[in-house]
Amino acid sequence: MSDTPKLFIPQFGPIYRAFAPATEPLIRVAVGLSLAAHGYPKLFTNPAGNAAFFEQAGFSPGMFWAILVGLTETVGGIFLAAGFLTRAVSVPILIFLLTAIHYHTQFGFYWNARGIEYPLVLSLVVLHYLVRGGGPWSVDAKLGREF
Repeated sequence: MSDTPKLFIPQFGPIYRAFAPATEPLIRVAVGLSLAAHGYPKLFTNPAGNAAFFEQAGFSPGMFWAILVGLTETVGGIFLAAGFLTRAVSVPILIFLLTAIHYHTQFGFYWNARGIEYPLVLSLVVLHYLVRGGGPWSVDAKLGREF
């Protein structure tokens, strides 16, 4: 007995096999760039406003936390997207996301109500890369070394 289930439409098998190697790198790039896109404004668009938010949220001094989170998202996101130091950079990103989940629990689950949905999904994806590494389509693989 095979561990692989039979496809309802076997003709799709070659398509699935052709695209399978690209799925993990595409998810890694999408999540990394999404993080970077959220971090960049914290550093360069409105750092004072972000510092005020962090102060209001109980993270003091606010400017320190705004810069730290902005760097984590921006630099960490770019590194994650590239698959560079993937496991190492996943740790601070995961800590940030778990802190975001803790903060957002007061708003419930759904992200459109500021709930935990988005940071929860991102944290599970980042956990995947912490455990699995950047994969064969990463800078880590090209360097031949990873954590």
